[in-house]
Amino acid sequence: MPIDKKQIEHLADLARLGVTESEKEKYSEQISDILDYFDQLREVDTKEVAPLAHVFELSNITRKDKNKKICSPEELIAEAPETEKRQIKIKSVLGKKT
Repeated sequence: MPIDKKQIEHLADLARLGVTESEKEKYSEQISDILDYFDQLREVDTKEVAPLAHVFELSNITRKDKNKKICSPEELIAEAPETEKRQIKIKSVLGKKT
């Protein structure tokens, strides 16, 4: 399916890209080749091929979470630079404090 320079200009305009005359020619050929390849792929019989999400067979490798006590909440609070009512104070993340 041939793509002409005018279509390349339109695509470049939509993408807000500046393209030179030589790029228009090059992209026209490259995109035309890609679309021709898609036409070839459409001719392939895939009725017996099961749909898949990935070419490799994948499985999740998971493990059970294990609770591990590192230190007590009191020890964590004692290490914090600033606390208030047994809670660790931090700088505002989303904006100014009102």
